[in-house]
Amino acid sequence: MRQVSEATIDPAHFRQVLGAYPTGVAVITAMDTEGAPAGMVVGTFTSVSLDPPLVGFLPDKSSSSWPKIESAGRFCVNV
Repeated sequence: MRQVSEATIDPAHFRQVLGAYPTGVAVITAMDTEGAPAGMVVGTFTSVSLDPPLVGFLPDKSSSSWPKIESAGRFCVNV
């Protein structure tokens, strides 16, 4: 397994980036526990907090991808 270090996010840069995202869809991706890629499209993506930097999105209850992404423990948001 590859070790990934935790990233440091500057709150001012985080605000600037998310402020430029007006609306639309985002793709949430991750590598599942078996190392396979998993992804899903979400229509709801928003900034929750600058410190700590948090985002929110709402996966569909019937999503087959969400359990894989959730169990991965980390994810990437593609806007």
